[in-house]
Amino acid sequence: MNLSENEKTGGLNANGLHTWGMLFLTLGIVGKSLIQNRLLHMGTVTSAELMEAMQSSGTVMMQATLALVFQALETCAVPIFAFLLLEGAARTASLPRYILRVGVLAAVSEIPYNLAMSGVLLDGTGRNPVFGSLIGLVMLWFYGRWSDNSFSHVVIRILVTLAAMAWCVILSVSQGPALLLILAVLWALREKTALRNLLGAAAALVCCLGSLFYMAAPMGFLAIHFYNGEKGAENRAVNYLAYPALLLIIWALGVLLF
Repeated sequence: MNLSENEKTGGLNANGLHTWGMLFLTLGIVGKSLIQNRLLHMGTVTSAELMEAMQSSGTVMMQATLALVFQALETCAVPIFAFLLLEGAARTASLPRYILRVGVLAAVSEIPYNLAMSGVLLDGTGRNPVFGSLIGLVMLWFYGRWSDNSFSHVVIRILVTLAAMAWCVILSVSQGPALLLILAVLWALREKTALRNLLGAAAALVCCLGSLFYMAAPMGFLAIHFYNGEKGAENRAVNYLAYPALLLIIWALGVLLF
């Protein structure tokens, strides 16, 4: 069943969900790029120095708290974009072309991501989250090839999922393993809306094993709950360029203000 068959009156369309996802991403980027890196200089001070500054300054304490809250709220974007990937894969006329577009976006976003997150053009310590979306779409392509519930197909899908997660770990893709875990659960329960959201939220909580920031991630399913099955007005160029543009804007603000 196509996810769009769950259409309901009112609620959020896909474009609205994308907007919410971008809002949560923005909070996370601001939290790390502007507050954590620029205001608190967490890349250059030791933990002991930061703790001492927090104890002696209420302003530093507030800034550190905001950085943590914003980065936790950023994880709400993970289930939203996992859901949009699944919906996009179900609706697209050509999954290979969709994969190609996301691959180009991942490559284009890498330098802006490096600038915003670490202030350098080339940073080998991690890849931007769009690479997780790219790997997720390839994973969905394999799911489509082996989609029935026979034992052999289930085993293949499990192996594909583990391989996809391994690539995210090898490449140090930001939020990649969490995205893939949630995406796999959403795909498996794509025909059971209520159970999909419940177990998807549970999968998001499992991600707390990797980072406690994911305690906030299940809130992303509140937005998904109100999805009405409609695509909504869309400007593809704006949607695709929004992320690298956002990264460059926040990086530029950091350079100008701090």
